[in-house]
Amino acid sequence: MSVTLSSNIAVVPSGGACGAELKGIDASRPLTPEAKGAIKQALFAHGVICLRNQTITDEQLVAFGRTFSDLHAYPVTEYEKPKGLPPEVELISNILVDGKPIGALGSGEATWHSDMSMFDIPASFTYLYAEKVPPVGGNTRFANLYAAYDALSDELKQKIEGRKSIHDIAYIADGRLRPPYKHVTDKSKGPGAQHPVVRTHPESGRKALYLGRKGYGYIFGYPVPESDVLLDALWDHMVSPQFVWEHEWRVGDILIWDNRGVAHARGTLDPTLPRLMRRIVGMGERPV
Repeated sequence: MSVTLSSNIAVVPSGGACGAELKGIDASRPLTPEAKGAIKQALFAHGVICLRNQTITDEQLVAFGRTFSDLHAYPVTEYEKPKGLPPEVELISNILVDGKPIGALGSGEATWHSDMSMFDIPASFTYLYAEKVPPVGGNTRFANLYAAYDALSDELKQKIEGRKSIHDIAYIADGRLRPPYKHVTDKSKGPGAQHPVVRTHPESGRKALYLGRKGYGYIFGYPVPESDVLLDALWDHMVSPQFVWEHEWRVGDILIWDNRGVAHARGTLDPTLPRLMRRIVGMGERPV
């Protein structure tokens, strides 16, 4: 059911665990206060929003993101960034030119994660613009971490109350080791930021589970084997079907999500089917 936010802006919920389409906004133009408010309102309510049929340059995408916050820059990447690409823009692609990748992540699986959570100041909003989309594959799944926290058993809530966890930085989203880090042999001493397992959104006040990347990390106060069992239980709960919604990409989509309330993942791609996305990531705040 569509909800009209103003005379020309409307939000259409996905009908799933999260996600909505926001109509009536051109991201290539400076946002009015009304449009900025509508985007934030929709993000806080739905976790993920999609702007369809957008045509936008890298510079316009950066300007759009800066409307909401400063942006992360990417001084080190898995590929050679083309000259002229703004430092805030990351290419996400499986395309090879002369045998070399033109973007990050390639065709492998990107496991469940929250962007930039391995840093002390992680991401707020992520913006992903679809330039080339394969006819099949490459959909992005999102888990509603507010709903997942609300539905936790009392026993699990007690086990994580007041706890922090390590958000591992040694591995990237597809599981490969991130230079110059070495394989982690003791998760309790692994590299990465330390954040609350349950964080409170700074604007909405909602509580959400916040774990970083599936398969890694450590919850303080437990022996590593007990932490592993607890993390597995939390992740299995968080990404169960009732909390997950999947976005089917179209060329011209700008997908925006709030990393403080959703985690995301992507399956493998056919390497012969080109996919090219342009990503920027907003600077958030220290989780509490």
